[in-house]
Amino acid sequence: MDVTLKYWVDVFGGKLDKLEIKLKPFGFRMAPVTQLKTLVADRDTVVEKGKPAIVKVQTITLPANTIVGPLNIMRHALGSVLDVVECGIPTRVEEDKCINNVVFLPIDNGEIKKGDIVGVLKVFFVKTGLVGKTLGLGSAKVEVIKEKVSGNLVWRDDGNIYREKVEVEDISYGKTHIATWEPVVSEEELKVHPGEVRRIRIREIRLPPNTVVVPIGFMMNAYGSLVDVIEVGKPSRAEKEKMITEAIFLAVEDGKIEKGDMLGVLCVYYIGLEDFKPLITGEKKEFAMVYRSGGGVIRKAMKMDPFGFRRSPVGRWEPIIADEKKKLEKNKPRKVAIKKIRLPRNTLIYPMGIMRNPYAVFIDAVLEKASRVEEEKTISQAVILPLLDGEVEKGDILGIVNIYEVEVSSIEKLKTWIGEWIEAQQRILYE
Repeated sequence: MDVTLKYWVDVFGGKLDKLEIKLKPFGFRMAPVTQLKTLVADRDTVVEKGKPAIVKVQTITLPANTIVGPLNIMRHALGSVLDVVECGIPTRVEEDKCINNVVFLPIDNGEIKKGDIVGVLKVFFVKTGLVGKTLGLGSAKVEVIKEKVSGNLVWRDDGNIYREKVEVEDISYGKTHIATWEPVVSEEELKVHPGEVRRIRIREIRLPPNTVVVPIGFMMNAYGSLVDVIEVGKPSRAEKEKMITEAIFLAVEDGKIEKGDMLGVLCVYYIGLEDFKPLITGEKKEFAMVYRSGGGVIRKAMKMDPFGFRRSPVGRWEPIIADEKKKLEKNKPRKVAIKKIRLPRNTLIYPMGIMRNPYAVFIDAVLEKASRVEEEKTISQAVILPLLDGEVEKGDILGIVNIYEVEVSSIEKLKTWIGEWIEAQQRILYE
């Protein structure tokens, strides 16, 4: 497949260049370890609610054979990190890379101070190969380099912003690849308009200790995308229990959110830390699905029993390629037709971090029709958020998604899988 990769040669918004790339069907095997790297602002930056900004951060150097993604649950009082920007010319997964800027989505007006912790980056270690040969790949090489960084932990409580100087050491955790699904359901009624970034009260979600969350990767509400969720008060570490009470919602179309509407879905992944305990929980959920069908919007009452999945450590990459020419307006999200991606039954996607289009960040994939994970699916559009005025041309790369096979099952089965994972880790430690 031939695609065009455009990039800024010197600084973001500076000189534009492009590469013509011939993509091969590549896949990967993930190592059972993920490292967290702290993103610290390297200069003061004034931000405005709803207007994504490029924030310079202290440079992070990553080894070859790594892919990345932001750690969800907002880490700064003023907003959330959507993606990161590579230094200079984009590199391949198999090459060393560095990160020196992030795409920050503000939910309030204010100023990010030099030294503020704006987010956290997940670093995944992988071994690559042609699709069809990934099952035979050996283990990925893990180069965990722990560093301590100083920064300001910044949070809001009762309308006040607090800054606390902290020293943070990079941590690593074991991956169980086991997760539950958690619908994010609105607790209020409001109208939304394209480009608005809304902070919406949601039905409380209690996250057990030793979990990280990821939005499902598909646009699950007809009017927009779930970008992130908010823990009120001082941010908690992954090994602590968390209470989520608000969501960050990016409106793509005019519409009305009603109480009980599902805004999106979180994949709640269970991870292994030193004090890991199998605390998988779940209960029946009721909500309304809001989706497009036949040119109109349908609101359908749903009941969902608690369930989840086990993800394969083997996956493949699929580029998101524009299939139309479209003008872009700064800060206005757009749906763009893409070359269709057909997903087999029992597959999920996860956006691959590092911004791949010079004008816009990839937000969500749009399915041709509402489908369950267990069904075959087709992605026909992408939601992107432009940071600059510009234009997408047919054949331009908008982003990349990781595609994984999953095994869907009940909470009870997930508990069994977790138990087996713990036994395997204890066996490894003993040996």
